[in-house]
Amino acid sequence: MTPSDSKRPSAEVPALDGGLKRNIRFVINPIAGTRQKHRIPDKIARHLDRRLYDYDIVYTRERGHARELAIEAAAEGVDVLAIAGGDGSVNEAASGLLGSKTALAILPLGSGNGLARHLGYSPWVKSTLQVINAGHEATLDVGLVNDRPFFSLVGIGFDAYVAQLFDKEKTRGLATYALASAIGLLRFRSFSFRLKSPVRNMEDRAFMLNVCNANQFGYNFRIAPDARLSDGHFDVVLTKHFPRWKAPKLVYDLALERHLEGPYTRRFQTDHLQVELEEAQLLQIDGEVIGTERSFQFSMRQQVLKTLVNPQAHI
Repeated sequence: MTPSDSKRPSAEVPALDGGLKRNIRFVINPIAGTRQKHRIPDKIARHLDRRLYDYDIVYTRERGHARELAIEAAAEGVDVLAIAGGDGSVNEAASGLLGSKTALAILPLGSGNGLARHLGYSPWVKSTLQVINAGHEATLDVGLVNDRPFFSLVGIGFDAYVAQLFDKEKTRGLATYALASAIGLLRFRSFSFRLKSPVRNMEDRAFMLNVCNANQFGYNFRIAPDARLSDGHFDVVLTKHFPRWKAPKLVYDLALERHLEGPYTRRFQTDHLQVELEEAQLLQIDGEVIGTERSFQFSMRQQVLKTLVNPQAHI
C-alpha cells in the first residue's frame, strides 16, 4: 500500500480501560451510488470512536479490487474491514474475507443495499459508525451458486432482467428501479424449470426464482421475510407464471410482505438444490448481473463470515 492509497490518523488516542485498540480499514468505492463520497473521511474522523479503533482508508480502483484489498487486510491481521459501496462492492469484499478472522462492516452507499439493511445498518454514515463503535459481532452463512459466493440472494429470471435494465440507466434510486421493474413486467416472459432438493422436487413455469440467504432485494422489499443469515438454510422463493394483469396485485402484496400467502408463490427451506432450465436465463448475484446460464448448483457454507451487526437485527 502506498501513501497515496491510504489516509491514517495523525494522533494516538488511548484505548478504553487500557485495552488494545482494534485496527479497522475503510475501503471506499469512489463511484458507488449517488451520494457524495468525499465527505466520508471527515465523518469517519468525527464519529469513529478513536478510543477503540486505529484506522486507515483505501480506495478501490476497478472492479474486483475490493476483493483484493479484503484478502490483503485479512493477511495483515486487520480486525475489521469496512466497505463503503453498493451490493457489488460488498460481495467483493466479503468474498475476500471468508474463513478469516477479519470482520466485515458496511457503509451502504449503493441503491438497494440489501445485505446492509438486513444487518441493521443505516444509510447514514454517522449511524453506521455507531454500529461499528458498538462492535457487536456475528458469524454468517454464505451461499454458493456454481461455486460463486453470495451473501444476500440470487435471482433467476425477472429480477435479474430488471437488474440488467437498471444497470443501463444513468440515474440510481428507487424511482429508477421502479421504472425498470415496470418495463420488465411488460417485456419479460416466464421460463420452464426443473428443481431438485432434499425437501422438494418441482417442474413448472416460473416468472422468478430466488434463492435467499438474506431477506430482501434491497429498499426493504423483503422477498423472504423470515430468512436468516445464520440458520444454515436458504429460503427458496418461487414466483410461478401468472396472468400479466395480476402483476399490480403481486407487487402490492410484496410491498406488504404477504406475497407468500398468494396462489402464485411457493417457499421452502433447504441447504442445497439444483435448478435446470429449458432455456438460459439471466442470473443476478447480490444485485449484479452475471450473465445467462441454464444449470445452477446451490450449496451452503455455514458460519464462515465474521461481521459487525446491529444487535437489533434479526440475523
